[in-house]
Amino acid sequence: MAGRAGRRARRGPALLAPVLLATGLLVALLAGCGAPSWTYVTNAADRTYLKVPTSWKQVDPAQVESQLGVEPAKDSSQGVWIEAYDSDAQPSLSHIIGESADSPAILVTVQAIPEKSRGQISLDTVRDFVYPVSDTARQTMQLGGQQSGLTGFTLLGDQVLTPGDGIRGVHSVYSYRVNGGAPQIFDQTGYLNDDASKLYLALARCSADCFEKRQSEIDGVVTSFTVREGP
Repeated sequence: MAGRAGRRARRGPALLAPVLLATGLLVALLAGCGAPSWTYVTNAADRTYLKVPTSWKQVDPAQVESQLGVEPAKDSSQGVWIEAYDSDAQPSLSHIIGESADSPAILVTVQAIPEKSRGQISLDTVRDFVYPVSDTARQTMQLGGQQSGLTGFTLLGDQVLTPGDGIRGVHSVYSYRVNGGAPQIFDQTGYLNDDASKLYLALARCSADCFEKRQSEIDGVVTSFTVREGP
């Protein structure tokens, strides 16, 4: 009996070995997966989605409020939903609205349009929402003598978008010099819903040199911008 019990005891480590091996492989596989490479920016109420690399960090909402004079809301039913993300080590809204940006940054917003204004909203309104892009807006800026600090406009691309469900929009890529600085590239996608009651917009930006070096990264963010309509 003693010999038989001893033989049973010796089987323990041999039986545990495959289990330990399998556990080790599982840990290695999980470690190889690493952290998620994207941060998903979601406005579920407005059915608006965007993803940015995890290395991009959100700009402090208090900074957005102080510089734009708009308190960010939970969604468009409560005000203006607006968030900004920046790949710079020190995230700042100035990399969207300031003189220059040497690293990519993006601003995304959804805003309700007052009923009395909906009949006046066009795709040019979407194009010109942040900076003057249409011929009319740029001529108005020049004729009005506004000291915008914007010079050297170049339209690099302009495409009307019709993703379906009554949503229509425009994707515009353009460059400006801001206060005489280096050329800045703006990659903007904007949408209107079927009754023009909401405007959805994502604006990415960096310098021309930055855009050339990191275009695939920027494209990945811009093309992820998704708006859905309906229940």
